[in-house]
Amino acid sequence: MKFDAFIQSIDMGHCQDQQQREALFDLVLFLIVADGVITEQETQFMRNWLDKIEWTADVTKEEYYTTILLKCYAAIKTNTVDDYLTHRAKLLIDNDMKQQAMQLVRDVAIADGELDAAEQQAINLLSEVLEK
Repeated sequence: MKFDAFIQSIDMGHCQDQQQREALFDLVLFLIVADGVITEQETQFMRNWLDKIEWTADVTKEEYYTTILLKCYAAIKTNTVDDYLTHRAKLLIDNDMKQQAMQLVRDVAIADGELDAAEQQAINLLSEVLEK
């Protein structure tokens, strides 16, 4: 599925817990960053998603997006991807959110038509952590 078709079909879900919403967003954004190429479509998708979800954090959505994007890059650059992903995955406590997270990261990873090795590694790790 091409990315533009993917963004049309995605169900954003409604999580009542700010921490879980943030964790889900963080994981999906990481999968977009993981292959080293962020397209304008991917950027717009993530910003639109953030605009649509309920937000009760002290920081603005724009500040949050920028901060998490930098954290994703830092995790890759410092080779701490496993710690970054594990920490966020453990914030997902509802089974529905865990299932949604796995579906979203898989969908995002293949939305551009190819599955990069870094994306597959992230999916494998998340699968291990979320199924415990």
